[in-house]
Amino acid sequence: MEIKKEILRRFASKQYSINDYLSVKNYFANDKFTESLKNEVKADWDEIRLRYSGKKQLGHVLNAIHYNMNANSKKSLAFNKLYRWFSKVAAVLFVFALIAFGIFGYPLLKNKQVVESWAEIHCPAGARTRFQLPDGSKGWLNSGSSIKYSTDFSNQRLVEISGEVWFDVLHNRNNDFRVVTPHFNVKVLGTQFSVTAYNDEQNAYVVLDEGKVQVLDSDHEIITAIVPNQRLVYNKTSQKFSKQNFDAKAYNSWKDGLLIFKNRPLSEIAQRVGRKYNANIIVHGKELNETIFRATFEDEGLEEILKLLADVAPINYKVHKRMQESDNQLSGVRVEIWKKTK
Repeated sequence: MEIKKEILRRFASKQYSINDYLSVKNYFANDKFTESLKNEVKADWDEIRLRYSGKKQLGHVLNAIHYNMNANSKKSLAFNKLYRWFSKVAAVLFVFALIAFGIFGYPLLKNKQVVESWAEIHCPAGARTRFQLPDGSKGWLNSGSSIKYSTDFSNQRLVEISGEVWFDVLHNRNNDFRVVTPHFNVKVLGTQFSVTAYNDEQNAYVVLDEGKVQVLDSDHEIITAIVPNQRLVYNKTSQKFSKQNFDAKAYNSWKDGLLIFKNRPLSEIAQRVGRKYNANIIVHGKELNETIFRATFEDEGLEEILKLLADVAPINYKVHKRMQESDNQLSGVRVEIWKKTK
């Protein structure tokens, strides 16, 4: 995948917008851009080498770069990874340093120098966590999810998420709100919606309760917009999007401690019940996975839910004992479900 050279040029010269900043951050954080970055940096270095060839030795400059970069304790994890890679080729360090120093002192809309710092909220597996952001926006984290946001939130309403998060965003027509995932970004002014982006799941989703949201690609170009009671599905394998008409209130009922399923397949029920109870529920057989159910669960325990399903469908199930893992922690519950045979 190719990068946009003009964005890197603006970034290196410190004449860039917040969208340029987000694009460069994405370039360095994702392996899919590695080859393009390598080619771009090599081209820059060849240009610099020709310009300075026979005029000046840059050894003392590289030494200064090493000193300043090692002294800086605010480097992000993505740039640490890239720095280690570039260190294998000393000639490239000069170009990388220009970019790295730019991002450590990111000038916002008026070229004001700030130190970037972040706050992060985690939700343990099998739980829900309520949060409120500095602008008054609020929401819920689902099991095993996290949200990360800049402490300079008044200037850039930007959050990065992992897992599933429901948002109630405070409206601000002069400052849009953005949700960043590894697969797409979501842009809103103020609305209620959820974003699901678990690392170990095949699909990622945006489900809209109220208002309107725009979904952007990694270069912050608009892919599509969705309206209330629509679900946008991103398939990680095909890297394609699709829209579905959807009951958003039922889907997002997890934030209220409910699980409401209206004509949903057993595969989806198993996934969402498993998320709530920190269980790995395996449904055997395509036909059984696609079997449709209507159900509402609130205070029932996991085994009670399994018994209720077995009462209305021809299934057998087995709950396996928790196993002790290498770190002396207990694993999540593992459940297997089969179609009952005569």
